[in-house]
Amino acid sequence: MPELAAEENRGVVRAGIFLACVAMLLRAFFWAFTHRYWEDALITCLHAENFAAGFGLTHVRPGEPPLHGFTSPLSVLVPLIGDLLHVGFGIEFLKLVSIPASALMVFYILAIGLHREVRMPAPLILMCAAYAAVEHHQILFGMAGMETQLSALILILSVYYTIALRPVALGISLGLCMLVRPDYAFWTVIAGGYVLVRAPRALPKVVGCAVAVYAPWVLFTLIHYGSLIPNTVVAKGLGYTHWWERLDVVNLDALKRHVWMTMSEHLHVMLGPTFGGHGSGLHIFFNLGPESPIGNLMFAFAIIGSGAILLRRQWALWPLLALVVVYSLYYVFLVPIVFGWYKVPYILTLLLLSARGVQAVVSLLDPAMQRRAQLGFACAYIGLFIAILPITFLTERQIQHYVENDVRKPAGLYLAEHMAEDEAVGCEPLGYMSYYSRGNVYDWPGLASRTVVTWSKEHPGGDLETMLQGLQPEYLFLRDMEILFRFQDPAWFHDHYHVVETFLIDPEAAKQIRWIDRNIDTRFRIYKRNRPDDERPYDESLWPTIETYYEN
Repeated sequence: MPELAAEENRGVVRAGIFLACVAMLLRAFFWAFTHRYWEDALITCLHAENFAAGFGLTHVRPGEPPLHGFTSPLSVLVPLIGDLLHVGFGIEFLKLVSIPASALMVFYILAIGLHREVRMPAPLILMCAAYAAVEHHQILFGMAGMETQLSALILILSVYYTIALRPVALGISLGLCMLVRPDYAFWTVIAGGYVLVRAPRALPKVVGCAVAVYAPWVLFTLIHYGSLIPNTVVAKGLGYTHWWERLDVVNLDALKRHVWMTMSEHLHVMLGPTFGGHGSGLHIFFNLGPESPIGNLMFAFAIIGSGAILLRRQWALWPLLALVVVYSLYYVFLVPIVFGWYKVPYILTLLLLSARGVQAVVSLLDPAMQRRAQLGFACAYIGLFIAILPITFLTERQIQHYVENDVRKPAGLYLAEHMAEDEAVGCEPLGYMSYYSRGNVYDWPGLASRTVVTWSKEHPGGDLETMLQGLQPEYLFLRDMEILFRFQDPAWFHDHYHVVETFLIDPEAAKQIRWIDRNIDTRFRIYKRNRPDDERPYDESLWPTIETYYEN
């Protein structure tokens, strides 16, 4: 990154070094303070542990054909290094790698802004770098065992090498893009098209390097799994409903409502201070109903920045603009559920457009005022994210202790002790249950279950309830809210199953956790299928009731 070595950029680089150190220190502190493990991280790391134990790169039990139960290859390959050193160290190794990755991301953001064809004002590019360093979700997912920090870094460095038109580095970065997220194929096409137009002679080198990085993984999946398409992609395609399937009528008004709701409540809302650690919806700070006025403002700046890029024919930023437009359309129209970790890299690219918009607006001021306005805006914006960190870090620690460690982990351990090898448990959440039970899990929509995927193919339009009724596993692991409020026929479960154990959050602990109403994982029960030789009667007092649900 020659931009970081230029004499005129020395002050900005020094500030960047400070931000890189802040990024690493915050992540190390978050790791030590919260001991957070995200649900989905436990799904992927189980593949690595099985491989290190000699069972193959698979999620299912030994003796069954390998199952490709993850979407991101790097989410397994990086932990695999740790597990080969010591089985069980993989998820910690991924967290460890995420710390220096956060510092690298700061420098690549600086390099983008300082590039001679971009020339973004120092306060604004430092604003983007600071967001990457301190924003809660930029920290959370990587330090909870997900590949998200690597995903964000790889996308940002790939954007930089596209702007810089460095063929070998760009090709390697595009190969890494395909290894970290298959949907980054959209970006590889955008970057490849840009190279074709701006430097066509470099395209073979770019393609060759990308293929050299990605091809070994393609060959491995074809040999090991028999298919390049992960089971997770098939399961989500069969099990999740799309937005148009949830509408009675699809017309222009419904389309506009869907677009704005998805953008304002799920996507660009994260340009403002939010908290998504409960896993079900966002708490919005300084909110305006379900929307963030800060997120809306920054999105408006992103639109202005996009217009400035187009009108001024700032060719170097056209790939970035195309990336944001394509992924906005992808998330709005094609992704049934936009999970929080999907959005972390996307938001960084959107913020770069926002910074370009702020630059365009501030340029209308008197030249003597521009620098102060940029600096004031950047400090005020980043200050909002810094101010909430003590609250969000504490809440993550409480969630891990009182929900994950006291509710979901013990449930998995209970079934590890009671469930026989030829039995299965049916549920929606897979991570904690599969990791700690090491048993056969019929999860919905079948991320790691061939049985569920086969059932979904035979029963289109099914859901968790109908899948459980159809497969009737020996055990069920269900949230109280699923039985009480989501299932259409709870009486069927009452007739066929009985409760054998409850896993409920301590009511006093729940009172301490902010925004606990957004957490759907606080009350679970394990049900066992009724059998003729069971000792009767069953203990009916263990069943959930609406009265006790609201009391607690």
